[in-house]
Amino acid sequence: MQFALAQLRKLKMPYSIEEELDLSEELDGFEDILSSEPCQVKMVIKERGIDTYSIEFDIHIRLWLEDAVSLKSIPYTIETTAEEIFTVDSSIEDAFVITGQTLDTKEAIITNILIQKPMAITEENFESDDSEEPTEKINPAFASLKDLL
Repeated sequence: MQFALAQLRKLKMPYSIEEELDLSEELDGFEDILSSEPCQVKMVIKERGIDTYSIEFDIHIRLWLEDAVSLKSIPYTIETTAEEIFTVDSSIEDAFVITGQTLDTKEAIITNILIQKPMAITEENFESDDSEEPTEKINPAFASLKDLL
């Protein structure tokens, strides 16, 4: 989502907005991301000073990640919240710098998705169905000791 700074100055703060973003092109080629559904984003924009804004994000996206062992496609849902600062002042640390006259939230959203994505995923350690009981794996060398307890 892009906002012109002139537009932001006229909005009543805090300003809330919901948006659906197609980030498939931007996420294509990132490590093991095979594909993605449109990303649902809720934002609350708050003014923090002259041309400085704090934006709270509520992000929901479903990705299909490549299994690190079998290379199969595994669905993975990310639901996260984040707060980012956007400013024209490049001296503010850990803030997204607004270049020109447009505040663009896309880079911040993608960054927060990639932070939440696991480094590697396998079918063995990923259960997509929460109703299944976890199975206890016993080392065969100690299997006979199980009966002693």
